[in-house]
Amino acid sequence: MRLNDVSEKLKLAGISNPFQESLWIIGHALNVGNAEIFLRDEFSPDESEKIDALISRRINHEPLQYILGEADFYGRDFAVGPGVLIPRHDTETLIDGVKECFSRDEAFTFLDWGTGSGCIAATILLEFPNSRGCLLDVSPDALNYARKNINAYGLDNRATFSVTGNFDLIISNPPYIPSCEIDELMPDVRDFEPHNALDGGHDGMTFYREIFTLAASTLKHGGYIILETGNLEQVKEIETCGGFETVSRIFDTGNFPRCIILRRV
Repeated sequence: MRLNDVSEKLKLAGISNPFQESLWIIGHALNVGNAEIFLRDEFSPDESEKIDALISRRINHEPLQYILGEADFYGRDFAVGPGVLIPRHDTETLIDGVKECFSRDEAFTFLDWGTGSGCIAATILLEFPNSRGCLLDVSPDALNYARKNINAYGLDNRATFSVTGNFDLIISNPPYIPSCEIDELMPDVRDFEPHNALDGGHDGMTFYREIFTLAASTLKHGGYIILETGNLEQVKEIETCGGFETVSRIFDTGNFPRCIILRRV
């Protein structure tokens, strides 16, 4: 087996970036870097068997991040696997939103609702060294990864997994895809990622309403809610919630208002 053989298999399976994914898969299977991969004319039978095992998973459209066991978010690697939503780069706009609301050295508390892998909370704690965070999720699998990532970055002394007191910020990338659209998702997402992190109910708004209900009892007056959104109807409904004023929108690379910042009045 050669590098080009791996790339061709992925290409035939409809993988959009087969050569780059080949390098990642081979590197992970053999624990080697790109330089060594390029120097190899051919892989041994034992090496080929390890590579083939991972190729078979990817050809079945299992997400690459699950196969590699990690995903990049805001320039850092976070452990992920089955049962936890894979971090997306669009979600990085939430961190940019926090930077609009707080200075780097400011002390504040936040609640990360539906924390998933914990990448949002961990990134806030790393970018804002005087912050303290609470991570919540209904999924035991997600919480296991969140704890793993918090511990990996040495943040366990500033993070909790139970609600205590009131917060200066509630931040969330909630499930926001309408239930009727779940079956239309790409197979990588639909067949592998947890539906409880994707399905936002009949109109995609179920969990936004839950967050605003929670905010009534846990968010300080003058505090912020920062949310990821999925469509313009959600944006419009969020911005008309009573007791809150829209501070700003942050647009993603597709020029969509992916992040909405509100302040409790």
